[in-house]
Amino acid sequence: MNMIKNETEEKPKNKIRHHLSKLKPTKNALIGASVIIVVLVVVFGSAGLVRANYAGRVMPGVSFANIDLSGLDKLAATEMIQKAVDKMLDAGLTVSVNGTSQTVALRSDSVETSSSILNIDTDKAVEAALSVGHEAGPFGWLQSLVVAVVHNTPINPDVRTLDNELAKTEIRAAFPEVETPGVATDFKISQKNDEVSVAVVPGGTGKELDFDPALLTLATDSLDLSLKPLTINLVDTPPLVSEEQATMLEDGVKDVVGHAPYTLEYKDETRGLDKTWPVTASELMDWLVPSVDDQGTPKLSLDATQMADFLATVHATVDIAAQDARFQVDGSKVTEFAGSHNGVQVNDDKTVAAIVDYFTNKVQKTVLVVTDVTEPTVTTGTVNNLGITEVLGVGTSSFVNSPSNRLANIQHGVDKLNGLLIAPGETMSLVEKLKPFTIEDGYLPELVIKGDKITPEVAGGLCQIGTTTFRAVMNSGLKVVERHNHSLVVSYYNDPSNGNPGTDATIYDPAPDFKFMNDTPNYVLLATNMDRTKGMLTFTFWGTSDGRHGSYTPPQVLSWSGSGADVTTETDTLAPGVEKCQAAHPGATADFTYNVTYGDGTKFSQDFLSTYRSLPKICLVGKAADVAAAPTDPAATTADTVTTSDAPVTP
Repeated sequence: MNMIKNETEEKPKNKIRHHLSKLKPTKNALIGASVIIVVLVVVFGSAGLVRANYAGRVMPGVSFANIDLSGLDKLAATEMIQKAVDKMLDAGLTVSVNGTSQTVALRSDSVETSSSILNIDTDKAVEAALSVGHEAGPFGWLQSLVVAVVHNTPINPDVRTLDNELAKTEIRAAFPEVETPGVATDFKISQKNDEVSVAVVPGGTGKELDFDPALLTLATDSLDLSLKPLTINLVDTPPLVSEEQATMLEDGVKDVVGHAPYTLEYKDETRGLDKTWPVTASELMDWLVPSVDDQGTPKLSLDATQMADFLATVHATVDIAAQDARFQVDGSKVTEFAGSHNGVQVNDDKTVAAIVDYFTNKVQKTVLVVTDVTEPTVTTGTVNNLGITEVLGVGTSSFVNSPSNRLANIQHGVDKLNGLLIAPGETMSLVEKLKPFTIEDGYLPELVIKGDKITPEVAGGLCQIGTTTFRAVMNSGLKVVERHNHSLVVSYYNDPSNGNPGTDATIYDPAPDFKFMNDTPNYVLLATNMDRTKGMLTFTFWGTSDGRHGSYTPPQVLSWSGSGADVTTETDTLAPGVEKCQAAHPGATADFTYNVTYGDGTKFSQDFLSTYRSLPKICLVGKAADVAAAPTDPAATTADTVTTSDAPVTP
């Protein structure tokens, strides 16, 4: 019995022992785990060494657009990429149409603008290069080791933008004769003794440049910062309306002209307006054209181009721009100096459609002018809830020695901005607030050199406003949303703290723009002042402080580069012997830091690195007259020299 009992009692113990033996690690498992640990230590240790050796620098083998950036810091990488970008842009674009080639300038040589057909965001490219292998987390550590071992890591960040409309404009200017407009199918209408006669004038096929595939090719070709010659084909443009379709509308034309005249009317009791305009048979005979709807069904239309003078008369009577309430600070009190009102503008398309619709329906005796009403952003009643009590920050810049047209443009822009209110959370675009950049709006042109031509640039000098606003925004601690430096060092925009470049901001319609956000909880008022006696622009932001303090460090020039050899080009745009020059500009790289300390003690810093290209002295000289027709009077061939643009900064 005892024997049996003992055996019975032992069985559970042996079973437990058996299971425990299974849980003991085998010798191979221990070795495997040790190897993994060693490998991980070696891998992450090596990755750590690589990251430490390349702290603040581009990892080995990282390249952008076939440019090896290995081991470069932010400044060196920026300058290397910018040099390649400048080389591409300076070379221009060779365009071929019908076997004829022309070189199209990719950017303007005006010191006041930075317009460019092809734009490369150098800062974004550098940041992308610096980020490779420096990401946080285990994956980032492993990537740094892989990048170092592979030693061949090309990157292709999305840093290229193509201004399609500017490209089309410049290419068309280089080939002014190749496009031939198509001839639209039209009516020839006459009236005699109340009888209307209609004949269809067939349209004709035109030729136009096929831009879409060409510009797509250009965008792709620019990936390596080197452009091949671009061929653009011509395509046929048949008339939209066929002769047969127009013929189907002849009876309708007779009916419309036969029932003329018609009356166009506009009434606005609040403004005391009650105006009518007759639409006569003779006018309709010029305006009526055949067209087709979205389904291809023929219909009568009016040619808005032919109606331009008539519509301009209506606009002159009806249109009124929306006006935001404008305020100024009188001591410590905000007072209104311009009340708000709605805007009214004739809608040409809808008014023309209303006239055409009347031809069919004839429901009433008159056709009503169709208008759009726009409301002001800031109404007069807002003044009671602004909470504007103190100065948030001030920005200044000098425009000493500016020419008369530049002064006029700055003054016009200053007047547009003075008294503007920016709501909490609102992002303000200077381009939107300052446009339209037209002579009709009040801006004046300045002549600049573009390629081998002298062309007028309207609204030159507004970057003085962009620069002053940028500095005021930073001194107020507001959020910078978008800022671009000029392509050239311009003396007008040197910082008042030390005379160095670096704190400028360029604007151009539609881009680049300067944008900032009012990220305070209260309205902000922009007060602008232009002191012509001192040559000083002063912008002040007023509001209610939330405890923040904004400032920026004086800009430092990290490097200078020479302007290069003078360039002289013969041109047909100047009289023989006449010379027009643009001053040389040295290249530079500058940086500064924008700092904000908020009311709760938190801090924000943003580094701005600005790269300016070098530009040699460029002179255009009028081509000499033909020898056979050359004047005999030596005085007649004496060169007249005209210098444009402001003086460059000497490093």
